Amino acid sequence: MSGLFLSIGGIIIDDIRLPGGKERRGFLGGGITHAAMGMRIWKQKVGLVSNVGSDFDSSYLEQLDKYFILHGLDINPNVPTPRAWQVFDPDGTRHETFQTDFDQMVELIPKPENLPEKFSTISGVHLHCPPQKVDAWVKVLRERNCPIILWEPWDGFCLPENQAEFFLYCTMVDIVSPNLREGRLLSGLQDPVDILHFFQDNGAGAVALRMAEDGSLLMDHQGDIIHIPAVPVERIVDVTGAGNAYCGGFVVGLSETGELQQAGWYGGVSASCALGQFGALYPLTRYPSEQTQRLAWCRENASNRQSLNNFIP
Repeated sequence: MSGLFLSIGGIIIDDIRLPGGKERRGFLGGGITHAAMGMRIWKQKVGLVSNVGSDFDSSYLEQLDKYFILHGLDINPNVPTPRAWQVFDPDGTRHETFQTDFDQMVELIPKPENLPEKFSTISGVHLHCPPQKVDAWVKVLRERNCPIILWEPWDGFCLPENQAEFFLYCTMVDIVSPNLREGRLLSGLQDPVDILHFFQDNGAGAVALRMAEDGSLLMDHQGDIIHIPAVPVERIVDVTGAGNAYCGGFVVGLSETGELQQAGWYGGVSASCALGQFGALYPLTRYPSEQTQRLAWCRENASNRQSLNNFIP
C-alpha cells in the first residue's frame, strides 16, 4: 500500500468537563487519533495501528472508518478501551485523569510484530508507543523502508532519570517531538533554546519542541533553530490533541517537502484545525480553503532560519 501514513499507539475515549461543571462525554480521542487527523487533512491514505477493547462501540468504528484505513485496528476482548477525563479550569488549563488502569491501557498498545503485511510501503509514521518499544518499532518500520519516523514520547517518561534511555531512542528515529513541559522536566532547564541545545549535546538529531500558543521551535541536525509561530484561530473550543495533530501534520509536511521549516508549517496548520471542536474528528470539508490560507499565513510570518537567543515564551 503506497503513499501511506501511519499513527501508532493508543486510542482513548474522552469525557470532558467544562468550567462550571457541564459535561460532554464519549468523544473519540487519544494521541494517535488526533495525530492521524492531523495527517488526514493533507493525505487520503492514513492508517491507525492500535487496539481497542470489546466495549468499543460499533458507532466509533463507523466514525473511524470514514477517515482512516483500519487494517491495523484490532479488538482485545480482555481489557476495556482506555477512557479519560479532560477537565478544564476557567483559565483554559486542562487536566487529564485516566479512568482506566494504566497497565490495561499499555496492554492495548499494538506490538511491532502485529503490523499488517498490507502496510508494506509506508511514507511516514507518528510513533506514540511505550518507550521500551521504540527500538523494536523502528526496526520493523525500517524493514518496510519507512523513511520518516517521528517519535512523540510519553509524558511520564520525560524525567531526568530516563535521560540516557531517552537519548538512545532519539538516535533511532528521524525526529523527536516533546512538548515544552516534557522538555523542561527531562532537562531541568527552562529556556526552550537551552533545552534544544541540551538535546543536541546529548546526541539528539532533529527536534520539534511544541509550545502550545507560542508555536514550536525546530532544531535541525546542524543545530540551527527555527521558530514556527502558532497559527491564529478565531475561536478555540478545545485544545485537547492539538500537539498530537501537530506531530501528524509535521510528518506529512516533511515527507512532502523534505524541509524542516515547511514541515513545521504543516504541523501548525494541523494543530490549528484541531482546536475548533470537541474530540479528534471533524468534517474534512470544513477546512479546504482555510487550510490553504493558513499555510500561506505561515509562509508570510516565517521566522528566519537562524539560531535564536533568549527565546523565552
